Amino acid sequence: MKLLLISLQSNAYVTGLKYIAANARAHGHDVRILLLPGYLEDRLAPAIEDFVQGYNPDLIGVGLMSIEFYPAKNLTRLLKEKFDIPVIWGGVHVILKPEECLKYADYVCISEGEHAVVSLLEHLKLKGRDVPPVISNVWTNRDGSIIKQTHEFPEKNLDVFPFQGYLPDYFYCLHKGSIYNFAQNQRLFRKYALYGGTCHMMVTTRGCPFKCSYCGNSAFMAVYGKNVRARSVANVIEELKEVKKDPYVLYINIQDDCFFIHSREWIKTFCTEYRKHINLPFLVRVIPTMMDREKLFMLRDAGLSWIVMGIQSGSDRVNFEIYNRNIRFSSVEEAAALISETRAAPFYEMIVDNPYETEDEKIETINAMSRLKKPYTASLAHLTFFPGTPLAERAIKDELIAPDAYLYRYIVKTDKTYLNKLLDITPYVPKAVVRFFNKPEATRKMIHKTLLNIVVPIVKRTIESSVYFFITTRALDYDISWTLRTVRRGWRSAISRVVFNFLGKGDLKYDERLAWARKHMPALFEN
Repeated sequence: MKLLLISLQSNAYVTGLKYIAANARAHGHDVRILLLPGYLEDRLAPAIEDFVQGYNPDLIGVGLMSIEFYPAKNLTRLLKEKFDIPVIWGGVHVILKPEECLKYADYVCISEGEHAVVSLLEHLKLKGRDVPPVISNVWTNRDGSIIKQTHEFPEKNLDVFPFQGYLPDYFYCLHKGSIYNFAQNQRLFRKYALYGGTCHMMVTTRGCPFKCSYCGNSAFMAVYGKNVRARSVANVIEELKEVKKDPYVLYINIQDDCFFIHSREWIKTFCTEYRKHINLPFLVRVIPTMMDREKLFMLRDAGLSWIVMGIQSGSDRVNFEIYNRNIRFSSVEEAAALISETRAAPFYEMIVDNPYETEDEKIETINAMSRLKKPYTASLAHLTFFPGTPLAERAIKDELIAPDAYLYRYIVKTDKTYLNKLLDITPYVPKAVVRFFNKPEATRKMIHKTLLNIVVPIVKRTIESSVYFFITTRALDYDISWTLRTVRRGWRSAISRVVFNFLGKGDLKYDERLAWARKHMPALFEN
């Protein structure tokens, strides 16, 4: 059987589809992955039509985040106008809104897809489309009626899944009207890959120990369970051994919600094996209250060079009462001091545009961030109210948001407010400068607004980039050769970081295209 997996996101980070593809291939099926970056057109491109017709898949799978709902709806319509091929949707948005998604797809997968997709392929092979499949976690659209199947918790033993490849030879992309194989056009792959393709994006766990009110994990626990599932060290290292064979990979980007959930023994073994077999710089994500000094320094000694930590707000009230995130800022300060001690590169994540956050709390957040030990960099994210999360339900009840607002905006496209601008440059300017600007609207004068509008672009174009490159160099133990390789190969991402403030150029175009479609393709946005 042939399986075509499609992603509509703007970059080539498709770990979920890679896992599904690898598992289907391991069960004897032929698979291709097709990246259609931000595709939202009123007709199917000839190159896509020719590609699908030439491959002639038995099943098409579309993976989507919430921001890709309307593009997925549009693409599915276009495919069904040209081909009689069943379509299954899966991914984050499908898990959040399965019944809505099943209006447009033949099937939806309401959990992880590795087992479900293989079972569906076997069903189509043996029984065809006319017989509704009885497969756990797969719902069917049968002539407009929904046929639900039982929900089963996902696979506990992650080692049973074949690991994803860095650049599999069945990965394709639509680029300027033509479709290319990424493995045969690696320069093009690096154009679409995050960080210029210099890193391999991977996971060693699935799940998160927290239940933050704004996060999809709070809705996913009913699907995935509360326990965080982990791969074995041996399984992780085997994947990385294959990845390291590609000389273009300079570091490993571990995407786990909190790498420190691994036991001390797991991390000790990982560090030993990583130094022995991989020995590349790597990045992890951490939660402030789960920081462990011994684990941290073991990892740093093994090559840990970058650390991403979510802070979200400098206000304890906001974190506790609004975000259900029981982390005091004092814990953030302790964790940041520990990170600074390692001399790894710190990247801190903040949530802004929160209607429940008062002006005083926004000012408190800026003051709190100015106290953290420098140098560090920070990114801002727009508070997105994902369906099914406690915060979204609260905001809808309070009539603060439209129920479908999350479908139209990238989380890193933040409001250009005075305090957001100030928070954005707080990591890069002296405390005295922060204090000068950090005032409530009632006491601000024209001089504050004028000067801030002058200072922000200067800081963003010069100081931020200098800090970014300095902490990267220091994190790599001042290995100038390795730093130059990192900068040279990832220069597009570095420039994008400076120019677009964490929102890639492709994401900006995608966001603009979605706004264009709302105006020129109104039927698409009707129920």
